Amino acid sequence: MKFILSLLLSGLLVSVSAGKDKKILFLGNSYTAQSAKFIKEVFNREGGSYELRFGTPGGKDLHFHLTDTTSQQALKSVKWDFVVIQEQSQKPGLGDPDTKSFFDGAKGLCAVIKKQEAKPCLFMTWGRRDGDKRHTEVFPDFISMHGKISGAYEKAAEENGALLAPVGHAFAIVHGQDKALFEKLYAPDGSHPSDEGGYLAACVLWGTLTGENPGSIRWNGFLNTRHAKVLREAAAKAVLKKKS
Repeated sequence: MKFILSLLLSGLLVSVSAGKDKKILFLGNSYTAQSAKFIKEVFNREGGSYELRFGTPGGKDLHFHLTDTTSQQALKSVKWDFVVIQEQSQKPGLGDPDTKSFFDGAKGLCAVIKKQEAKPCLFMTWGRRDGDKRHTEVFPDFISMHGKISGAYEKAAEENGALLAPVGHAFAIVHGQDKALFEKLYAPDGSHPSDEGGYLAACVLWGTLTGENPGSIRWNGFLNTRHAKVLREAAAKAVLKKKS
């Protein structure tokens, strides 16, 4: 069943599995929202005990979550184990002032998260399927966009002592291995994740936050069995490469 876009774009905070042992807050926008169904399923099907909460108003950036009353109240409402933060999809690689805003937002949010005694995790997003038509001089294709965005996320994670969920790297691995499956990672707009893209993101996030190998995930996400296996293997490669 396809995820319903209108529901995903809402800015409401949604909790699932309340009262569980590990508590994880996700602050992002529609990229996280359109992966949320798969994140919830993977975390709650693969063992462990989790409370997951999502704050994902469409189009928002890290600076928004740093200053937004609802996001800040969510951060302080529970003793979180992890807080996963995701930037607007273009800003990290566009150059200043956008890139500076990304680094400033990451620094500010990581400081607040650590003050709450939680571990920050940056959700590395991906390049758009065909590059960014609004910024072709900066992002002419997937590879160039991925390179700029991933580099910024890696630097921000290192500077702030944060975990990094290398979802963008997993997209790039699929790009290099199976172009037809890579095309399936995207919704028709060539930007947001499809069910395949959301499943891949969930596998990477699960591996990053649990320390387990995403290749061991058993649930196929209602996808083609072969596709699901390839996506889990790509997630494992991305996560294990980040750890090495």
